[in-house]
Amino acid sequence: MSRVARVCTAGLAVLAVAACTAAPPAPASPLGTGAATTSRPGTASPSPGSAPGTTPVPMIGSDLPALPAKPAACVQPPAGTDDIRAVRTEPGWRAVAGDASGGGGYGTLHDLAVGRDGAVWATHLTQRLVAESVETTFAGLRRWDGRRWTSYSLPGVQVTALGATSAANAWVFGLADGRSGLVGAFQHDRWEALRLTGRLGDTFGAGGTAARGAWAVSGRSALWWNGSTWQQYDLPAPAGAVGGGSGSGGGSGNSGGDKRGGDVWTVSGPLIDQGPAARWNGAAWQRVGVPALGLPPRSESPRIRLSDVVVLGPADVWVVGGVSWLVPGEFSENDEPLERSRPVALHWDGGTWRCRWGALGSTFTQAEPDGKDGMWVLDSTGSRVLHLAGGRWTSQTLDGTIEALAQRPGTTQVYAAGSSHPDKGLARAMLWRTR
Repeated sequence: MSRVARVCTAGLAVLAVAACTAAPPAPASPLGTGAATTSRPGTASPSPGSAPGTTPVPMIGSDLPALPAKPAACVQPPAGTDDIRAVRTEPGWRAVAGDASGGGGYGTLHDLAVGRDGAVWATHLTQRLVAESVETTFAGLRRWDGRRWTSYSLPGVQVTALGATSAANAWVFGLADGRSGLVGAFQHDRWEALRLTGRLGDTFGAGGTAARGAWAVSGRSALWWNGSTWQQYDLPAPAGAVGGGSGSGGGSGNSGGDKRGGDVWTVSGPLIDQGPAARWNGAAWQRVGVPALGLPPRSESPRIRLSDVVVLGPADVWVVGGVSWLVPGEFSENDEPLERSRPVALHWDGGTWRCRWGALGSTFTQAEPDGKDGMWVLDSTGSRVLHLAGGRWTSQTLDGTIEALAQRPGTTQVYAAGSSHPDKGLARAMLWRTR
């Protein structure tokens, strides 16, 4: 049986195992409570020790049989085969914001989330040269309103996942003072922080945590923001990436208070070896088998990853990732064991999978819907993006390094966050958008 837990307010106590009595929803607040640590832009402080606490109330969900993988495996074709055959085109992106002028110093944008109103949220890392090496420091969040950046420092916080629904609502998952289990949120420039405990505290905020719109996943747990509280779900398969949601053609998720209509999918993510997927059908989670990705005959120490998932429709789902392995007895120019990589895109039509292997040389790391029944895919080079539209693949190279992609829900606008090419080891933060 899948278990659902509603997160309800329990004063200032931390998350506990004991159940509490469900109460009417509190007024809308990013963490489902009226208490908050208040701050102005640039001075947010998490104070997780005094954060409002919550207690899960178990609810019983419906059993859904697991869907087997059809086919059970995707054999890797010969090295010279390229099922994607992307045609190189001129970049369809333009730089819309950045620190190229020098006003923002050196650094990069990392995690990215875009609200339905067009507000762009990103984590910001600064760089400086120290003894001829580059020192990188987390500098908090930045919000782009179309004209200027607003910065929010988060002392003691390390962000691993970022979600947003608007300029007024954004939340982060990460670590505070080195401990995982932090959920932080902004509402109208006010900051709240919550410390999760138990299994949620062990997984959320650690590596493999991902957020998309009003959903966040980590390991065997998912959280959904219903507009006033977080609801917790047990997942039938480990998750490190999430995609889909209602009202955006499978885009960057629901706005606060939306129903959980439309399919939401999870896959094992970029940090965990390949596992099955999971699908939310609007009422319950269901385990979905994914074909095992094959390896070439001569290979050692394989890494097989399903990095991201895009939901274009109930029977139109793409999972992207890749396979890397060492070639026995062969070495690189630096006398290191020779590693090969190959990207793969898997398409699910509602019952069966079809695998498309790319050319040797990289893997796929992220994907976003384009708002027109297609998708954008980033590969491990960090600057090459592929576009799928009408069954045709094209590729483009941006002038910089891309760390994250995010679609503005309900539109054809897709953003990319990252940095310009380094100058003497230092780069400048950049934000691009599709034209």
